[in-house]
Amino acid sequence: MIRRGLAAWLLVILGSTAAAVPCHGRSITIDEFVARIRVEESAEVVVEESITLRFEGQWNGIHRHIPVVERTRQGFSHRLRLQVESVTAGDGGPLRHDTSWQGNSLDLKIFVSGASDAVRTVVIRYRLKNAIRFFEDHDELYWNVTGDEWPYAIRDAQATISLPGGLDNLRVNAFTGAYGSTDRDAEITVDGVAHEADLTVGPAAEAGATRPVDHDVVVRTTRPLGIRQGLTVAVAWDPGTLRRPTAAERWWRWLLDNLAIGGISLLPLAATAALFVRWRRLGRDPRPGPLVVAYEPPEGLGPAEVGTLIDNRPDMRDLMAAIVDLAVRGRIRIREQPKSVFSRRSYTFELLGAGRDRGALGPVDEQVLDGLFGDDGERTTVRTQDLEQAFYAQLPGIRSAIFNRLVSQGFYTQRPDVVRKAYIATGMGIVMLTAVAVGVLAGPCIMTFGVSPGTIVAAFVAGALTGLVVATFGFVMPTRTAKGAAAADAIRGFAEFLGRVDAHRLATLPLTPELFERYLPYAMSLGLESRWARAFADICKTPPQWYVGANPAAGFDPDLFASNMRAMTASTGAAMQSAPRTSDSSGFSGGGGGGGFSGGGSGGGGGRGF
Repeated sequence: MIRRGLAAWLLVILGSTAAAVPCHGRSITIDEFVARIRVEESAEVVVEESITLRFEGQWNGIHRHIPVVERTRQGFSHRLRLQVESVTAGDGGPLRHDTSWQGNSLDLKIFVSGASDAVRTVVIRYRLKNAIRFFEDHDELYWNVTGDEWPYAIRDAQATISLPGGLDNLRVNAFTGAYGSTDRDAEITVDGVAHEADLTVGPAAEAGATRPVDHDVVVRTTRPLGIRQGLTVAVAWDPGTLRRPTAAERWWRWLLDNLAIGGISLLPLAATAALFVRWRRLGRDPRPGPLVVAYEPPEGLGPAEVGTLIDNRPDMRDLMAAIVDLAVRGRIRIREQPKSVFSRRSYTFELLGAGRDRGALGPVDEQVLDGLFGDDGERTTVRTQDLEQAFYAQLPGIRSAIFNRLVSQGFYTQRPDVVRKAYIATGMGIVMLTAVAVGVLAGPCIMTFGVSPGTIVAAFVAGALTGLVVATFGFVMPTRTAKGAAAADAIRGFAEFLGRVDAHRLATLPLTPELFERYLPYAMSLGLESRWARAFADICKTPPQWYVGANPAAGFDPDLFASNMRAMTASTGAAMQSAPRTSDSSGFSGGGGGGGFSGGGSGGGGGRGF
């Protein structure tokens, strides 16, 4: 009894003592996260983050983690060249900060004075190189604005992105939520006009201005962000304004991002020298002849074959040129659907009577029509939306049809894609064998023969680099035959005519609406449709029968029509390449073309208090 009573008294005393001790809770809330991002024509990006934090309890400051090294789908490293320019308080006064590395992220430890039961603002300004992504048909800024690793809620997030005014075909997407979320709880304003995602904006202009006015894209969340939730913005535009890195610059950056200093050896250099000799002997086309202007494409080659032969690749614009060529020849009709502010461009493709006779078509045209409408003849109309996550399965067959015809006609001895894949497979095989050999032999070599771990690492890197060298040469080894090289020369001469038609007017080749339509698909496959169209501004007065615009009553302008063809190529090509998540057949893609998610792209990270 005495022991039980003593225990009870002890519990009462401890409880009273605990109640008498004040409870000092500590928490942080981000009241506002405002990012000001400026994209310069040099392709450098300047970011200024203004973070307003509400400190509850005693704090010394915050950590801001900014990812710098990213991992691509192929497993390589992509490093953002980041330079911190300033860290200041809300009043502009400098803040003490320390810089260190935490894995692949830059850690800014920022000391904030008076961060005790107070609201303080931290402004971080930094400059980035390598933040713009360059694709064949567009440039893109895919930026994780706030980061999704903050263990605190963010009440309001906003990003203002300033872009050069010369950019064309501007598209904007915004995503919110935890990593991988596709929620779009954000408002988008472009040049003062509110939009939803997937908008298209032309170049800004101002009367009397010497250069276009910059675009301002403002994205703001419409709800608070929870713990480990963020805001991501994807902005894409047509290439041509920003400076793109050269092939040599890309290669050098890749080497710097992916080579361990101790892994350089003579083996990859020897492989490079040997493959270079092989390329000079087998991988080069016959010497090109002088450029002679040609007034028609090489005989027997359609637009898709012309576009493929000139760069050894069947691109999406080659496929779209083949579709337009089918329309010009009366096989199909293209209808542009009316577009509202809240919808993207879409088109309808109609199979006409002449298109049903597949026997009169070549293998490429037949494959394209079968891909669009099926080979059973039951479907006669298809919309852009119908192609999404479905048409991608037809692309390998169409590309094979193009390559097989070029090989059968004697323009190649081997298909360029087969040559590329052979070198890439060999190179990847060398990498895998090196990895297996190192994994199996590393222990015995170290324990039995006293080989240093550094030597093992150097051997692995040297073998891996050798494999990568072999794989890389696959992109330059495809070669044309003498007939193929002569055809490529003729195509270049034809491209000279298409691009400078006004300088090559001939009485024997009058510029007529029929000529405009006949060679428009070829101009599209060679990227010259705008120049070709300008020469017919005063000649073509009525729209072609095979294309029905969204506003048929409007007048016809060839230059505007060529612009519509580019827009159709972009929107329909994106739909054709789109694949389900599990397929991943179209390679790496960013968020500016309609895909993407919260936390995707560059930037991001998070932070915490200390």
